[in-house]
Amino acid sequence: MRKLFILVVAFLIASVTWGLELSGEDVVKLGVALANEIDARGGTIPSNISIPETDYVISIEQSLYFMSKFLAIYGEERLMTGEIPPIVRGVPVQPPIRQIEGELGGRINWDDTFDVSEELANILEEDTVIPKEVSFVHNGEEESTMSPDVLISVLARTIRWINDNGMMPNYASLRPMVPPEEWPIAERVEREVAYEKIGPREGEIVSVWVWGSTLVNYGVERAFSEMNDAGITDVFLLVKGTAGQVNWPSEIAVAFADNTTVLEKSVKEARTYGISIHAWFVINQDAAYLNIHPERRMHGTPMVSGGDYRRAGSTVDFVADTAYRKYLIDMMLEVIELYDVDGIHLDYIRYPTAAWGWGPTNIGRAYMEGLDVDFLLETAIETWGAAGDGTKFIDMYKEFRFSDINRWVAIRMNDIRDFTYEIREAVKGKKPEVVYSASLMPEGGDIDPSDNAFAMVHYGQRYADFGELCDIIIPMAYHLEFGKRATWVEDVFTGTREVTLSKNKVVMGIQGFQLTPLELQQAIYAARHAGADGITLFRFETVFGNEALLEAFLETMEQ
Repeated sequence: MRKLFILVVAFLIASVTWGLELSGEDVVKLGVALANEIDARGGTIPSNISIPETDYVISIEQSLYFMSKFLAIYGEERLMTGEIPPIVRGVPVQPPIRQIEGELGGRINWDDTFDVSEELANILEEDTVIPKEVSFVHNGEEESTMSPDVLISVLARTIRWINDNGMMPNYASLRPMVPPEEWPIAERVEREVAYEKIGPREGEIVSVWVWGSTLVNYGVERAFSEMNDAGITDVFLLVKGTAGQVNWPSEIAVAFADNTTVLEKSVKEARTYGISIHAWFVINQDAAYLNIHPERRMHGTPMVSGGDYRRAGSTVDFVADTAYRKYLIDMMLEVIELYDVDGIHLDYIRYPTAAWGWGPTNIGRAYMEGLDVDFLLETAIETWGAAGDGTKFIDMYKEFRFSDINRWVAIRMNDIRDFTYEIREAVKGKKPEVVYSASLMPEGGDIDPSDNAFAMVHYGQRYADFGELCDIIIPMAYHLEFGKRATWVEDVFTGTREVTLSKNKVVMGIQGFQLTPLELQQAIYAARHAGADGITLFRFETVFGNEALLEAFLETMEQ
């Protein structure tokens, strides 16, 4: 009876919206509201969505058409920055009769999003039934398909990004979704099982990243008790995130979380159970600091030649701002002194992408090095500007024929090395036995030279440097997010071990969100099969708060 009621309501909503015309701005509001609602529901797609500041309630089927048509018009010139259409006219759209699961994980690039949007809009204008699967180019490389519920999330998040940034995102990740109740569940495609069960070995690090806010809501005592029962050996507790708020009563920090007892309570509970606790710091982002020092935001390349340099929202120009580096290090030393944590863990110890890090200090150093800055900047704009192809700069770097490009990338790598070394010297000087670790973008450890070059150009994270400076390095090998099978976890470990010192530990970061229990297990088994020193789950809430994933994880801990 409930399902019949839902279907009747959906029909009535759809009948109202069939002839509806929305302004482009209203479609943007729709996309933003839908993306936020899907996030709030943990990946479950609602049956309809209310457009803020209007009286419209739009069915999810009609929303799919409106978003597709919007992006088809926005991308008519195939530029990253398009024109918001004045009007988008609706057509009658009906739910899919079937859904077939396509690719999960990986990416759809911005220009391919335009293509799939245009194709779907054309299909629905001819046949109002949503197709069971949608064709697209996966990771910019090969033809594949995704189910319509996944596409809804992709389009909503893309429109939200346009609203926030005035341009297309470089890509959108393909995440598993739960369709509306009246839609059919996507029919699963059998996937290859990569590994048989491999139990933990003696001395293995079994760790988890956890947000301080999660522990407040979950309960610190309860969380550590459950982690101990599950066999967790190490906890990486976020003590300063991108917002710049800290969760201890610091005399140095400029902003605080609502609860500043989290770190102290967590250390106490960790000691009770013999769990090692690492203070996790986000390095290159600090919105609170930039609220006080907005002039210290990182510079990005102009979108067009001769245009203004962009300024980041929360990324600090850490190369030029020595005061920020001291501020960050002083907070780490304070944590060590007050709470005697077992480790200091670095996150976002990198450039955001290669389009960022073009401030006066960076450019001035390039001039001093004798580099052709005009050539570098124009190449960067041709790669990441409004009409950029996303690859030119990287392709030229891989050729090793353009010395200015290779030297520019090397300078950025040295920036990251120098900052990592500076932090290491301070924290080891305070507590020599502190475990110094960093989480790294996984492409830098990929055995594929092309992916490795991508990481060097964008992030400046040279794995050899981290192998030398850190006690533990953690490649964030979230395989589905990168469009890979679980075997990729093993590939990243192999590449990482080849370029790092054998005395250092390599612990594999495992995706613990928006995946099936089997996929979680396969990633863990892949890390063990490769010989990794351990695993780190991202993150506590999405695994321990999900009964099926937790059960799957606990099974991997059985001998």
